Amino acid sequence: MHRDLYLMYSVGQNTQVMRIEFAKSARRHRIGRARAHHVIAHPVVKVTVPGEEGRDDRLVYLGDDPTGRALEVMAVPIEAGILVIHVMDLRPKWRPLYEEGKR
Repeated sequence: MHRDLYLMYSVGQNTQVMRIEFAKSARRHRIGRARAHHVIAHPVVKVTVPGEEGRDDRLVYLGDDPTGRALEVMAVPIEAGILVIHVMDLRPKWRPLYEEGKR
């Protein structure tokens, strides 16, 4: 069993805490949770992709891990925060949006 990660952030003068859970599928590409957590905490771009019929919307975080490696992280909202379902090196599909966010 793994421990959950939490992200603290400020909205105005309020501090928020978001729980981050990881599905087994998130480890398919063998990228660690800490790298994904960094991208979620410091995204270059964050977008919501509407889910296909009957599926939840996807939260897509594009950004660099602490070593500068460009990653894409996908998650779905859950009651206490987000469930990360996918983490991998940035694909060409997302590169234009990532590059625009870097400007």
